Amino acid sequence: MDLSTFEDRFTIRSYEVDKNATVTLPQIANYFQEAAGKHADKLEFDISHLQEKGLTWVLYRMHIKIDQFPRRWEDVAVQTWPSSGDGIRAFRDYELRNSDGNRVGVGVSQWMVLDTKKRRPVRMPKEILDMGLDVENHLLSVEKSSFPKMESTDFRNSITVGRQDLDMNNHANNVKYIEWMISYLPKNGSSAKKCRSINLQYHAECGFGDEITVESQNIGPGKFLHRITKNSGDTLLAEGISEWK
Repeated sequence: MDLSTFEDRFTIRSYEVDKNATVTLPQIANYFQEAAGKHADKLEFDISHLQEKGLTWVLYRMHIKIDQFPRRWEDVAVQTWPSSGDGIRAFRDYELRNSDGNRVGVGVSQWMVLDTKKRRPVRMPKEILDMGLDVENHLLSVEKSSFPKMESTDFRNSITVGRQDLDMNNHANNVKYIEWMISYLPKNGSSAKKCRSINLQYHAECGFGDEITVESQNIGPGKFLHRITKNSGDTLLAEGISEWK
């Protein structure tokens, strides 16, 4: 059986859509995460397999671009595959197809393996690197450049991390960072449009009870720079750019 690629199917539920009855971008990120987890389990390098070795997966960077948002109760499919890494990072591509089989969204994630005791990244195990497809081009370009420095803050929101925000690593799930970045912009800030692209980098974890600050700066028409910090801004948790249309 060829396990190099994996497909998972989802029916969009009523609680996964917005006021326009179309699926939200964070929910698509959840679909991508679920499909990736199932595929990793079949390949026997899921988080549970790594934890047996004192290791775990951490998401380093995520880039999602959506051209069309499927509607409530529509059946969609996610195809995903691990792609060639560089020794420290492992890449994974994602493709979202609607009920007609048309591609409506893509994504690329970059992952690292973390030593759970030292809380530091380690070199990617060879057996994981060997499973990645040797692809010439990813569905989206693999970003390596830094995000621009935030010069000013147009919007700011404070959040307390709750238990419902935590994942199996006992820190905030990576999709929560996407929600925090794009869910609190006022209507006049996002022009009441929909976020069609998010590109973010994760720097540090946060856990239950942490007080975090989400800041956003309008850096162009329908384009926002985001930053999430804790400890009164001393610790950078994540940064990213969203685009709205």
